[in-house]
Amino acid sequence: MALIVRRAAAARGLLAAAAAVMLSAVLLMTGLTAYATASAGAGVRAAVALADPDERSVLVRGAAGTDPQARDKTIRQAYAPARISGARYGSGWAVEGARGSAVPDSSGVVYASLVRIDDLPAHADLLAGAWPAGTGQVALAQPAATALGLTAGATLRLRDRRTGRPVARTVSGVWRPRDPADPYWLLLPDVTAGRLPQTSTYGPIVSTDPAFFDNASAGWLVQPDLSAPTLGSIRRTAQSMTATGADLPAKSGLGASATVTTGLPDLAGRLGRADLVRRSTLVTPMLLVVVLGGYALSLVALLLAESRKSETALLRARGASRRQLTALAATEALALVLPAALLGPPLAVALVSLHTRVRLDAGVWLIGVLVAVGGILALTAPATRRGGTYLAETAGRKRLPVLRRAGLDLVVVALAALAWLQLRQYSAPTGAGGLGIDPLLAAAPTLGVLTGAVLAIRLLPPVARSVAARLGRGRSQASLLGAWQAGRRSHAGPMVMLALAVAAATVSWCLAATAQQSRADQAEQLVGADLRLVETGGVAPAGRDRQLAALPGVRAVVPAWRDSVQVAAGREPADLVAMDTATAGGVVRARADATGGAPADLLAELAAAARTGTAATATLKAGRITTSGPARVTAIFAGGRRVELGTSDADRPLRIRDGGPGLLGFRVESSGQVPITWDITGQDDVWSPLTPQAVGGYAVVRSSGPWTPVPIAITRPAASALGDVSHLQIGGVSVPVTVVATVNRVPGTTVPAAILIDRGVVDSRLFQGYGIVRDTGEWWISGRPAGLTGLTGLRVLDRQELASGEDPFDTAGRVALFGAALGAMVLAVAGIAADARATARHRSVELAVLHTLGAGPRLLARSLIVEQALLAGLGAVAGLAVGLLVAAGMVPQMVLTPAAARPVPDALLRVLWGRTAGSAALLVVIALAVSAITATSATRRLPAARLRLGEDR
Repeated sequence: MALIVRRAAAARGLLAAAAAVMLSAVLLMTGLTAYATASAGAGVRAAVALADPDERSVLVRGAAGTDPQARDKTIRQAYAPARISGARYGSGWAVEGARGSAVPDSSGVVYASLVRIDDLPAHADLLAGAWPAGTGQVALAQPAATALGLTAGATLRLRDRRTGRPVARTVSGVWRPRDPADPYWLLLPDVTAGRLPQTSTYGPIVSTDPAFFDNASAGWLVQPDLSAPTLGSIRRTAQSMTATGADLPAKSGLGASATVTTGLPDLAGRLGRADLVRRSTLVTPMLLVVVLGGYALSLVALLLAESRKSETALLRARGASRRQLTALAATEALALVLPAALLGPPLAVALVSLHTRVRLDAGVWLIGVLVAVGGILALTAPATRRGGTYLAETAGRKRLPVLRRAGLDLVVVALAALAWLQLRQYSAPTGAGGLGIDPLLAAAPTLGVLTGAVLAIRLLPPVARSVAARLGRGRSQASLLGAWQAGRRSHAGPMVMLALAVAAATVSWCLAATAQQSRADQAEQLVGADLRLVETGGVAPAGRDRQLAALPGVRAVVPAWRDSVQVAAGREPADLVAMDTATAGGVVRARADATGGAPADLLAELAAAARTGTAATATLKAGRITTSGPARVTAIFAGGRRVELGTSDADRPLRIRDGGPGLLGFRVESSGQVPITWDITGQDDVWSPLTPQAVGGYAVVRSSGPWTPVPIAITRPAASALGDVSHLQIGGVSVPVTVVATVNRVPGTTVPAAILIDRGVVDSRLFQGYGIVRDTGEWWISGRPAGLTGLTGLRVLDRQELASGEDPFDTAGRVALFGAALGAMVLAVAGIAADARATARHRSVELAVLHTLGAGPRLLARSLIVEQALLAGLGAVAGLAVGLLVAAGMVPQMVLTPAAARPVPDALLRVLWGRTAGSAALLVVIALAVSAITATSATRRLPAARLRLGEDR
């Protein structure tokens, strides 16, 4: 024991550095482990809250049967204790005298979507009137009421298409969904648009009258309890719901009519992949810490072995066996590592607790023990080598042949190249071999940094000698001596340590910055403007444009609507966005590569093409409207604006005032069954009904010339699907189009197939050609408006909020990477300090000789500083180069969404030059400060060293 104490006292500086490295490594590894465990729960909860409605529920559809109550009870028992809402759907009913924008089918029939549903008042808000009080009343969703031209208090006339029996019901109220993202609305797929897709069936029309639901179909929505989700509970719930759904048709009697759809298995799989990405992202900084900590400990062990070379050779000469020397080194290492292993985990948990709530569990202690064992092995390894003669022990180290030294280097470089190639083709994470992580995602940055370290080890020494040779030509004796000493070093320890630290910090900063920038790019692509407000009812109420324009902070408002259009059979539908391209130039935002330049340029091109089309509008002037019977007249303007002009009758003409430009035509609505004639005076154009001898509601348009195709901008996938077809089905009618621009992405949508169209042209074509009015469904806003909370019926998509919002999965990886960058710097400082002290001790005899020959203490101190400055500078430059190369090659491919998918748009590398260069500069400054302190200490010991010259001879 006395020998161990004396040996430790003689090398206390290096042992202190080893203890510092060990404590830092244990703190970092156990802290990252505790944080990884804590971040898992938060990530799952956030992902479930943001999941699509179908991923949080099960939808069952089928025939109600002859005993609906018994079938309902069976299904509720099968899915108990989940919350279940039921609905029944009537069919075969047509709407008589529809006066809104409803488009009949080819037979001239507008169908009604009748439904009886559980708990509607708990999920919807009334806009007008009241909920139905009996079988004689119905309530309509706002889009359906608008499409059918009905308001609270109006009469809805229906006809049974099977028997011809007419039925009249009073509209007691108009409502809209309270939360459009609630899975409840899966029972009413037409609640947002007011009609079933690609049909002439309008609704939902809510009724409790049993007469509407004879031989009806039924639906049930099952919502399992996901209030406290975990990966395990989500997986078990998905398996349970899937198994129940498989047996349900037979048990419930639904038979072949049953359809059971759920996205719960998809949610479970997506969360599994997202957690895999999270784990892999958190393993990346751990591997970086392992590499840095392992190299730092190996460097300290090497320096310790070199400083004890004579002592070890003497012990071997006096009979000490390799086992005894190994036991001596292991005991010393255990004494160093034990305090770090005991104090590190509790201290790490306490530090992480300042950021998030964590526990000191067995996993944290296990990691601490493994790091301690690794530290003991690293410090003991030099003592396990086979010994030689005293002369061989005290001689310099033998260099291996070049090919043998390059073998492992080539393996590391090949692995890094393979990882880069795999990342280039990366599509989805895989938990290879049940590891719980994706080895490619986890190891790619570390392999890149290791490759840089291997190159640095081989290239930095000759580079240092070359630079030293150039500096040696100067006149400064300190520079000459320091450069000479740097060129004759036997190892590249401090250079590689600093290069590793700077490279690790650079990759960490770049990965974190690129992920954050990608999040901002995704938000910009999704929103398409500073804010996008989506009408939850699908249709904007009257006066919404004035409300938004009056908000403080609003610079511009662009109304728009969107639709899903089928561009080719068997292909996914494309997103169609219609807006006024002439006014949207200063509002629409997108990354430059989305539209091939600034979005304003694309919009200007579309606007120029639109001016040559058929989007010309008229000006509503003062005049008089005369009809042959009672009729309500509405002026239709471009942009979806409607102006109620009033009611006209045969003996009561309607006088109108100036209404301004942008007039597309008029909508005449009559409840009578006799065709109504119509006449207007005071206008510059000739106006006539679109459908001669129309009954009920019809459009009045002006005479126009031949139609020209509507100009569109289209993404490449949509253009490929469209092929040579020159028509699009919009709103159930065929519209000729011409492609004026092909882009990578359309702002405001993330689907690959998307189309941007000028609203003025398409609105004109739809109304003047078919009498279809497309209402504004969303508002694109430039600015930062205040007072949005006072407006109801809007879903707000805020670009800045989405970009700055916290995603627990992404945040966990970012925090861990920042911790790795800081840990890399701490480990590098400890390694550099150990090397500087060992170098000064090793050079003590040389410095004493030089001092005896006349070199002053200041000259010798400056030479040591020059040596460390040269090595630190080369290491920092090499680390920056390696880090940037690794980041450029790997970081963009490593950025994934919380759903473990490629982001839209693709991530682009972002380098935080200030922080990256600052990290390198800080390490260089610290290295210089450490070398200055060491040099000062060494020169103070020169007189004593001179007295001991020759005592070892």
